Amino acid sequence: MSAGFFKRLSSAIVDFVLVFIIVYALFAIGGRSILQDRVDYFDNRYTTYSEITNVYSEDILAAQTEYEASMELANGNEELEAQAAETYTLKTSMLNNQNMVDIQPYNLSLTGYYLEIIYFFAFGVVLAIAILSVATIGKTPGRRLLQIKLVSQNNEGENVAPNAIQVFFHDTILKYFFIAIVIMMNPIYGVVFILMSLFIDMFMMTVTKNKTTIRDYFLRLKVIKAGYGY
Repeated sequence: MSAGFFKRLSSAIVDFVLVFIIVYALFAIGGRSILQDRVDYFDNRYTTYSEITNVYSEDILAAQTEYEASMELANGNEELEAQAAETYTLKTSMLNNQNMVDIQPYNLSLTGYYLEIIYFFAFGVVLAIAILSVATIGKTPGRRLLQIKLVSQNNEGENVAPNAIQVFFHDTILKYFFIAIVIMMNPIYGVVFILMSLFIDMFMMTVTKNKTTIRDYFLRLKVIKAGYGY
């Protein structure tokens, strides 16, 4: 019997969390240092940048506190409230403009650093998923835990184990690779792409007889229920 959407989604989440933990561990052990070494004088730049942003946050909070106090003292007086709002707007505008000037020298190098962190995790997760899926021929920890398995059909219509190429394209290229590319281009678009992919999968599994997704159909695979230890 074909596995349902939520079983498949849950198994994918288990695999993703496992892989993400591994990639994060690699980042903490050596990846962070490698990326930081790519930025000249990273420690000095990052320390100064943090100090600037901390001071900016404190100034914004102070302006907000002063505004709230002024509004309380106005006690409903529209003229005083308007004056307090004008003063608050002027102060925050000046603080925002000054902060943009102050952090500008550090933005380019540190922005590149944070972008490379995104690339590290995006490529790292895709690579780790590929290794995990191909090494287990689709019998990933998530599928085992949720008691489902990826199968192909031979010419006699019997369910057989998929080959490594099928698994690679099914579990990596058509499942995570394009999502990773979109996330590297724009993280917000990446989230939207993930939600769209989930919606399409859920729709396809609802309207098709064997609960197949688009990648299942093109690779002639399906995910079925199975027992522990398959």
